[in-house]
Amino acid sequence: MRIVHRDERQNELKVEAQTLEDLWFLTRLLEEGDVVEGTSFRRFKPLGAEKDSGEKKKVRVQLRLDKIEFAESANKLRLTGVILSGTPEEYVPQGEHHTLDLEPGERLMIRKVLTPFHRELLKEAGEKQVRATIIVLDDEKATVARLQASGVRFVFEIESQARKRDPKTFDAEHKKFFDDLLKQAESAEGKLIIAGPGFAKDSFRKYVSEKAPALLKRISFEVTSNAERSGVYELLKKGIVQRVLGEQRVAKEFELLEELKKRIGKEEGTAVYGMADVASAVEARAAEQLMILDALLKKKETRAEANSLIEKARRAGAPVTIFDSEDDAGFEFKAFGVAALLRYKIR
Repeated sequence: MRIVHRDERQNELKVEAQTLEDLWFLTRLLEEGDVVEGTSFRRFKPLGAEKDSGEKKKVRVQLRLDKIEFAESANKLRLTGVILSGTPEEYVPQGEHHTLDLEPGERLMIRKVLTPFHRELLKEAGEKQVRATIIVLDDEKATVARLQASGVRFVFEIESQARKRDPKTFDAEHKKFFDDLLKQAESAEGKLIIAGPGFAKDSFRKYVSEKAPALLKRISFEVTSNAERSGVYELLKKGIVQRVLGEQRVAKEFELLEELKKRIGKEEGTAVYGMADVASAVEARAAEQLMILDALLKKKETRAEANSLIEKARRAGAPVTIFDSEDDAGFEFKAFGVAALLRYKIR
């Protein structure tokens, strides 16, 4: 996401959404009550005309938001709110509701007070998001998933029609299965991780080396216990994806979550959770990593305390990871809400 203009003294932020992931980031940044301004179309209906009649006019409109919806299937962010102002004035009457549809390539002016949480989001959105395609396979099927900033997206499953009990068709069907997988691999974005149990992945590696040897440079071959969705999550939880991709957000979340659970299980005092204990650790400058659920930064009851915690952690030099409550790692992290990995035991 490109920041076109930023003036925190005037509470102004103008952004250009360049990808679908940028639209997803905006759903986390924007809140009810924020003021946004953008270009839209509004139907002008002459007095006495039928409900759906009238001509659509291009307008510039400013809204106070009361609803934010990421319509991923339609490739747009839908922002609904009350009209504060707009031009031409005759087409945008104040007080009426309007929905502003934002698509990749379009700009949006935002007027809001930025908290430490919002600054962390903008920093994350501005960083390059490394993508990967993950294929887990065995002799019978393959599960294809895409890893992006907003989490894991399962694309589809491919079933092999090759049956050893039918030797006449086995070779042809097995080749077709690998052909289909190769097409997915060649068209995939970013790094490729191919994994699975048994020898299927090794057979596919040999097939790729024969049919598309240049592709091998982009592929990391790994081991999982199965070719189901759980096999994809297995790669994330083991830190394999983190190792392959570096600072990919969702992989990093899973790795931190596993480290937190491991430290808590050992009962060595090098991990704490809960607002009071985490705040004490941050105050003592003992925190080496702060983890916090985004929901705490959105609720009125916890927003101020959570933002203060982030600001103190940043001043103390502790990295901050904000878990998205809508993705898989965030869903699991809800049990903790806020936690910290410690440099040393504080009590």
